[in-house]
Amino acid sequence: MRSAIISVFEAAKAVKPGKPLLVASGGTLTYGGLVERVGRIAALLKINGISPGDRAIVSSEDDIEAVAAFLGCMRSGVAAVMLDSRLPEREARALVSAASAVCAFVDPGKRGWVESVPHVFGLGKAATKAGMLGRLLKKGGDEFPAFLEGVEPIDLPQELDDNLDAYIMFTSGTTSRPKGVRISHRALFSHLGTLSRQFGIDEASRILNVLPLSHADGLIQGPVSALYNRATVYRPFDFSLQRLTELLDAVYRERITHFIAVPSILAIINRLRSGYEDSFATGDLKAVISTAGYLDKGLWEGFEKNFRVTVSNIYGLTETVAGGLFSGPGVSDRRVGTVGKPVDCEACISLDDGLIATDFEPGELLLRGPNLMTGYFEDDEATGEALKGGWLHTGDIAVRDRDGFFTIVGRKKNLIISGGLNIQPEEVTDILLEHPEVAEAVTFGVEDSVFGEVVVSCVALATGSCAGPAELAQWCRERLAHYKVPQRVYIFPELPKGRSGKVVVEEDKKMAIEASGAEKKADGGVREKVL
Repeated sequence: MRSAIISVFEAAKAVKPGKPLLVASGGTLTYGGLVERVGRIAALLKINGISPGDRAIVSSEDDIEAVAAFLGCMRSGVAAVMLDSRLPEREARALVSAASAVCAFVDPGKRGWVESVPHVFGLGKAATKAGMLGRLLKKGGDEFPAFLEGVEPIDLPQELDDNLDAYIMFTSGTTSRPKGVRISHRALFSHLGTLSRQFGIDEASRILNVLPLSHADGLIQGPVSALYNRATVYRPFDFSLQRLTELLDAVYRERITHFIAVPSILAIINRLRSGYEDSFATGDLKAVISTAGYLDKGLWEGFEKNFRVTVSNIYGLTETVAGGLFSGPGVSDRRVGTVGKPVDCEACISLDDGLIATDFEPGELLLRGPNLMTGYFEDDEATGEALKGGWLHTGDIAVRDRDGFFTIVGRKKNLIISGGLNIQPEEVTDILLEHPEVAEAVTFGVEDSVFGEVVVSCVALATGSCAGPAELAQWCRERLAHYKVPQRVYIFPELPKGRSGKVVVEEDKKMAIEASGAEKKADGGVREKVL
């Protein structure tokens, strides 16, 4: 059987060249432009001795450049590692080192990140156009990066092993060992089929997704899903509170059929909905899809009531491509407050003794199916812990009801999910402990009505030190991705510990909540708000 990636690109060649694949703030990447780019990137990789199975770093502030490079690598069998262009250099360098990449496609200002990489291709438009084809394409699709000037497209390989890594996505970064999730071509395209069937995505679909491309829900449920279905994805800007009305206007203006968001975006839209309650009543919209985080039942019901629209909920991890369990859009497979039922995979609840839980009995949610990761890159120990007997141990505590719907009720592993983004609290703590005036630190998530959770840190200073919350927050900001920086920093004389001498997280969380309540009364205190 022909590799799925080859079939998808052959289908893309048959699409009208001027049809947009990606509409972004910097312009438009058409199907014709993508086909031309991919041929040139394949030639460039071959010239430089870069082969299927190798890895490439991709990072750019320009969505068109990032998507074209990612897809060009994937079609050639080279696993792309997409990095957030806003990462602090320290974190970026750690991820680049962990990836053992042989080439990199990065913005000129990011060359310092990839000094250790043998082949570096600087993104950025060249002055020349792509000939007659270029004149047929819209703005943004008819210009090529300077490194592709003079590179003639070649015939693409007609055989690729579906077990090759399609991409690697890192889930953590600086002082802790980064985990690189390996997703094979087989797993990726199996799950793209699931997503497409579940939500009725086809060549007429117009997807609105402004989630980060450095995360699976932005990349896979955005440009990659659009390519798979010969559809169009819209990314007019990075989401911000100030551009909320523009986002809602885009739903109508672009005749959006599928709107993909995280719960925090839905919460903000719902809170500031006045005058925009009819934003989704366009006649074109087929699905509002919530992903990458816990969707509160009250928000779910309120959003549907206020906007007169049905919301579907996806549960998945980076390790499952993007999903696994679905609540909606069908009436029979949808139950508000749950993550739904498994689709094209299996799910079960496991107890600590390894036995399968009965209905309504809480335990760890396990998943098994063709959409699972191959493992963690060059980390057999972590892979063995996560994949046991073919089942992925998610670390989430769930229950299953008599009708087969699953509900997440807690978390086994120590993880913060804020705005749909996963944060390892130990990573933040380690950075704080590097500060010369910090003696002790602990980080955890605190429930938040908009973001689901926010990052909070408690600190005890060394004797005679006087560092304040703002200084410590800035210290983190210079060393961590923006979404990992604590939104609140509390300073105490000492942190409570158990008999073993370890900091007791729950006690610190209680102290932080009490301090927050005192601040609201006194309008001041030890808290420093970062956002």
